[in-house]
Amino acid sequence: MLAVLPAHAQTTRKKATRKKAAVTKVVKKKRPIKKKKAPAAEETQTADTGETTPPEPMVFGEPDSNPQPAETPVTPLEKPTPPAVAKPVQPAPLTTPTLATQAPASEVTASGPVALFAVARVPNAENAAVKLEGELLGHLRARGDVTLVDLGAAFPPPAPGSLARADGLFEEGRTAYDNLDPEAAEAKFLAAAEAYTQSPAELNPGRLAQTYVFLGASRHLNGKVDEAKAAFMLAVEADRSTRPDTTLFSQEVSTLFEEARAAVAARPVGTLVVQSQPAGARVTVNGRELGVTPLKGVELPAGHHPVVVSLPGYAPFAAYTQVKSTASAEVKAELEPTPGLAAIRDAAATAATERAFDQDVAPAEARAIGERLGARYVVLAAVWRNKKGHAEAELQAWDLRSKAKLRGVEIELTKDSRHGPAAAADQVRGFVNGAAAPRVAQSGRSGDSLIKRPWFWAVVGGAAAVTAGAIYVATTPDKGRGFNPVSGGVGF
Repeated sequence: MLAVLPAHAQTTRKKATRKKAAVTKVVKKKRPIKKKKAPAAEETQTADTGETTPPEPMVFGEPDSNPQPAETPVTPLEKPTPPAVAKPVQPAPLTTPTLATQAPASEVTASGPVALFAVARVPNAENAAVKLEGELLGHLRARGDVTLVDLGAAFPPPAPGSLARADGLFEEGRTAYDNLDPEAAEAKFLAAAEAYTQSPAELNPGRLAQTYVFLGASRHLNGKVDEAKAAFMLAVEADRSTRPDTTLFSQEVSTLFEEARAAVAARPVGTLVVQSQPAGARVTVNGRELGVTPLKGVELPAGHHPVVVSLPGYAPFAAYTQVKSTASAEVKAELEPTPGLAAIRDAAATAATERAFDQDVAPAEARAIGERLGARYVVLAAVWRNKKGHAEAELQAWDLRSKAKLRGVEIELTKDSRHGPAAAADQVRGFVNGAAAPRVAQSGRSGDSLIKRPWFWAVVGGAAAVTAGAIYVATTPDKGRGFNPVSGGVGF
């Protein structure tokens, strides 16, 4: 028993020692816990910083949730509330760069329509500029991979004229005809026909044909058979599907009308030539679309036809044209731009000067064009004539969101040139679609993410080595909203 007791006491002491060691371990476990909490606080701080730091290069003008106005660039194209002019990023207040800890952001693809205009730097190059603009737009539309500004939606045509007077004269003629007063009816129907033909853009061919039918019937009642047949021929010219209503007119009227129809069908056809300035306008004859200008050699039945020439952004041109048998009738339409489009073209002419093309940033007029038309890309081609009188052209394009620029695109306006409008359109297409490369910054330093892009150096050119920093750093402080040369107001 004496031998066991010391051992028992020793065992008790060992157990006590173990208990103390266990307490010591508990203390040690608390320390790592404290250290573990500290990084958690740092992570929280980093996460908060990541929320306030813009996830994308601010130079591209993407929306930013940063509440600090000094670091929030706003691009006019985004149309925020309230609108403001984009402010370049200041390098001093930038926060510490942090890598994204959440799911990677999706790539920003090219978006926004393209506004393209060609302007003449000298008066004798206007026709060449109009032709070049049409060719460039045609090449860009061909593949369907470039969205162009819809000028028709931006500048809708004026409201159609009223035909109330002509309709009123027609109803007065009907009343006189029903009251067996053929002389008064003839006068009213003749006046109604003249009123209809004076508004060919709003003219309803069927309505005009019915007017001529009643005019011929009134003359027939007055014993004017030849004049009645001439009126019936005009009715057939207006609408070949027109027939006299047998419940309203006698059999003699129907017989004379069929003779007039046969006479019209026996006449040889004629041709119609339609030209417009600018070209590319839609041509509608008798309510049926025939093509776009320049339109040549279109065969039409001999007679009078309403011809309407329309182009988005321009007031429509209309004429009641006579096409003679075996002859060619020519229509030349000088289309007038709507007031809004005229202001846009004036701004384009200012933005396409040599001085404006030499700037590293988009001219104020180009930015105003983009704002007015809701366009991300503004493409301007300037046309002039050299000493030999040959037309030459240069094209530049601006991405108003990313501030990228396509410059130095020379266009040869000679036939079958490798550097003609088709090649220039391909460069514009590549510039627009090339903007689909990933643009999301991997850090809070938007300027580094921009100048490390290979396409940036290709677009900016040799001057990028000197001016790269000025692209994303504030080179011109924001003095408030500038004058908008398109709207005439302040800012965008």
